[in-house]
Amino acid sequence: MPPADARGMVRPLTSLRFLAATWVLLHHALPRGGPGSVTEAVGATGWLGVSLFFVLSGFLLTVRYAPAGALRGTRRDFWLERVARLVPAYLLSLAFAALLFARDARVEGLGAGRVAATVVTVLTGQQAWRPETACAWNCPAWSLSVELWFYLAFPAVITLAGAWLLGPQRRVRAGVVLLAALGAAAVMFPTLERAGAGWPLPVYSLSPLARWPEFLAGIALAALIGAWRPRGAAPGWALLAAGLGWIASAVAMRGPIAAAGLHLLPAALPGFVLVVAACWALRDQAAPGLDAAPLVLLGEASYALYLFHAPLHSYLLAVANRLVGRGYEESWALFGVYVAGALALALAVHRFVELPWRTRLRTRWGLGRATA
Repeated sequence: MPPADARGMVRPLTSLRFLAATWVLLHHALPRGGPGSVTEAVGATGWLGVSLFFVLSGFLLTVRYAPAGALRGTRRDFWLERVARLVPAYLLSLAFAALLFARDARVEGLGAGRVAATVVTVLTGQQAWRPETACAWNCPAWSLSVELWFYLAFPAVITLAGAWLLGPQRRVRAGVVLLAALGAAAVMFPTLERAGAGWPLPVYSLSPLARWPEFLAGIALAALIGAWRPRGAAPGWALLAAGLGWIASAVAMRGPIAAAGLHLLPAALPGFVLVVAACWALRDQAAPGLDAAPLVLLGEASYALYLFHAPLHSYLLAVANRLVGRGYEESWALFGVYVAGALALALAVHRFVELPWRTRLRTRWGLGRATA
């Protein structure tokens, strides 16, 4: 089966989604080694996987919904497609984490009014706008809050700039926008992270406004290479090597980068752009590993893995602390049990919740062929 299958799913990019979700999981749960160890480096920087997701989101939305500079279908259909794709698993993850939310609210002494406001904020996907609610209930879901605003704005972005960006001279214009997005991330993200909650407006490093450069980088990349079909696999593998090398270098240099007053995310962002470009270039080629059926299946379940891994970790950690008196940071065996459980749970949610509810909602709303 070729890497790009009959449903239009790009198998290497689907596998990349799983790798990004796994990196985030490792950030939250990997037993850390000493300073300078590989496990310490991988675990400490796993939050960067969210940035890779934002680049992927801008890229995939553009190549699937606006490859020629105009939105395919109506805005209604686009938004309903996103709801069918994301909301069922999101709501289930909140139900799954409800006991943790109740525990945290009790420990923090939150009043009924504060709890009710948080519930409304999280249920409506608004939590990323303020530091005090960004990690409430199910912390990784803050990035879905950001994505919801990207989805809301995407049709307007295409209406305003799609014809200019994806029309004649698209490569020159896309290159300029891509460089501008990378430059904006280098200035904007560290500035907002330093400002944090001290800003009078709800703009900080986890807010939707702060993450626009990553999303725009994905859109610009789609305009730049969306129609590119290399004749062989060599360009894709070369881009993949360059991207992985760039990311590894940024991770290895995270100490000097911080000492220089810079930020790791903008330093790693070009590597994410290269890796996404590589997987796209390999879509028509044999890509051993990246197009392997088990990895692609896990990629399809990566959204569920991302949403459920953190609350599952909290539950299992509480059980482990009660039974054996130590957590995953001290036990590779317990970490292995957790990873196996997280993968099994993600596959089950994907199979029995995501897929049937997506089909059910799409049928009810009269949507066309499914897209990932």
